Amino acid sequence: MWSNRGESSQSKSDNNNNNGYVFEQQNDVRMNELGNKLSALKNITIDMHNDVNDQERLLDESNNAFGGLGQTLKQSYGRMNRMVSKRHQRQLCYYVAVAVALFFIIYWGSGILGRISWSSSSPDNGETGGSVEPEI
Repeated sequence: MWSNRGESSQSKSDNNNNNGYVFEQQNDVRMNELGNKLSALKNITIDMHNDVNDQERLLDESNNAFGGLGQTLKQSYGRMNRMVSKRHQRQLCYYVAVAVALFFIIYWGSGILGRISWSSSSPDNGETGGSVEPEI
């Protein structure tokens, strides 16, 4: 009887050692999985950081470009105001008259009016209007 108890306690001890070994292997596998997930998360955050930096640089460049555009528009507006002032009013009228004259010269010179038919005197469906010419 006593000998069976010794063997059963030894088999329980071996069984506990085997279970401990299995649990340790499972823990190692889970630790590796967790390490892989943390590595992936680290890569994602690095990519996000790089993307934010790129977008910030792009916004800065856009702000600089549009800031220059605003300054250019202010300067153009100031020049236009000087040109429209009372003493330059005659010069502005000459510019407008020349621009309108050039527009009409180009418009009539390009033959656009010649292509537009203002009258419907010529038939479009091939009818000759009742007159027949003799064949020779």
